[in-house]
Amino acid sequence: MPKSFENLKISVERLTVEDRVEELCQNFGKYLGEFDRIDPFTGPSVYFHVRTLERLKNIGASKALDDVLFYEYLYATLASWGMHRMGPKGAKMVEFKGFMETLQSQKQEILELQELKLTMLEKRELDRATNKLWAILSHLRVSSTDTQLVAGSKVLHHILPNLVPPIDGEHTLRFVYGYKPTSESDERKFMKTFPLLGTLARTERSIISQWIGKPFHTNETKVIDNAIIGYVKAKMKKVE
Repeated sequence: MPKSFENLKISVERLTVEDRVEELCQNFGKYLGEFDRIDPFTGPSVYFHVRTLERLKNIGASKALDDVLFYEYLYATLASWGMHRMGPKGAKMVEFKGFMETLQSQKQEILELQELKLTMLEKRELDRATNKLWAILSHLRVSSTDTQLVAGSKVLHHILPNLVPPIDGEHTLRFVYGYKPTSESDERKFMKTFPLLGTLARTERSIISQWIGKPFHTNETKVIDNAIIGYVKAKMKKVE
């Protein structure tokens, strides 16, 4: 761990999520720098992510949700992000046809949120967005084995990139819940996690905007995700 983080080391397993949020906000740029230092994403995980977002930008969300090429890029992105493993064990995505159909079934609901930016949402707007997003996520069937929260948030990140950060168990949920595993439902996890991400976005929006365009900082919500990854990698190694 770089010396710049030595003075930040405390007994993180005793911190509350509010403590972690405060510390991340106080050192947001440093943890983004930590993300860049470890450079955890390479190859297909970056390539298909960028191509998916480029396709979305070029044709817009409405057309993208009917566009086979967009779905192919997105499907490949999710596989390269660990959502599909070969063999009998591990995460599995639904077949491509079902993947398209589940997203098209939520097209109108998704498009109603396309103008929202997480960094600009005040509490009342954030609460409404949280409820509407969960209504969408609860109807998506992207993964046949993994939590729909993780799979669905990674999908929506590529359709609503200004609003939805990707959520995973290794980084996002560990940041929120700490070292103790939680048996809470996907709904409860989302209702706790997304508003917290909204607070981070609103608080750090000036710094977030400065990082967009740097390697793998493709948009505001990915910058938030990257900062959390940097924090977890630096401060929350597994406790044996």
